[in-house]
Amino acid sequence: MRSHADGVDQVLVSLDSNHTHEHVLAELTADADLVSVSSYCFVLETAIEDLPARSFPDRPWDVGNNPKTAVHEWRKFHPEFELVKEIDNKLLISVAPDGYLNRASISPNTFSVEST
Repeated sequence: MRSHADGVDQVLVSLDSNHTHEHVLAELTADADLVSVSSYCFVLETAIEDLPARSFPDRPWDVGNNPKTAVHEWRKFHPEFELVKEIDNKLLISVAPDGYLNRASISPNTFSVEST
């Protein structure tokens, strides 16, 4: 992904692959710093956290192990990204509640978060 963002003025990142907490946390740690100030990182499928448990019996993600839980953990260490609730509030249906992150500033952190 870095090679695609190299030399580009504005970068928006959209994360929508494996929806486990650990995988999304790793994606955010690896790629969110590519997002330009005033641009967005969209983390999709955060709605998994709000569905009944075991809604996806053939998948490793579930309530407590999904993109939304990863976003909330990752943001503890990345205040430069703000949740944009206004987008959620405008949508009638969303697969990404709490998944619209606006990069408001440059990161004050020089470390990455690791999952436990």
